[in-house]
Amino acid sequence: MSDKGPLEIEMAGVRFYSPQDELYFFTWLKNIGSVSSVFGQGRAIYAVLDRDELTFDDALEFISLFRRYLIPLTGLRRLDVPKISKRFSDPRAFWHSEVFGAASD
Repeated sequence: MSDKGPLEIEMAGVRFYSPQDELYFFTWLKNIGSVSSVFGQGRAIYAVLDRDELTFDDALEFISLFRRYLIPLTGLRRLDVPKISKRFSDPRAFWHSEVFGAASD
C-alpha cells in the first residue's frame, strides 16, 4: 500500500431503514475530518480520505460508523497508516480482532 495520496474506504451493502437514517449516515461520514469526498458505485459507498489529515479520532469515528451500520470492520485496515498506526493497530484495542483478524498463537 502506498504511503502517499488519498485513501479510499469501501462500504458495501450498507442498509438504511428510512430516509432519515440514510441522511444521518452521510452527514456523519462527511463530517469526519479527513473525508474529502464520498461517492457511490453499484451497491458500494466510497469515502475518499486525505491521508495527511487522517487522525486517530477520525479512525474512531469510522469504527463507530461501521459498527452502527453493521459494516465489517475489516474494511478499515487501510486506516493503518504510519501517523496513527501505533494506537490504531494496538492489539489491546477492542476493535483489533475485527479489523485485523484474530492473533495467531
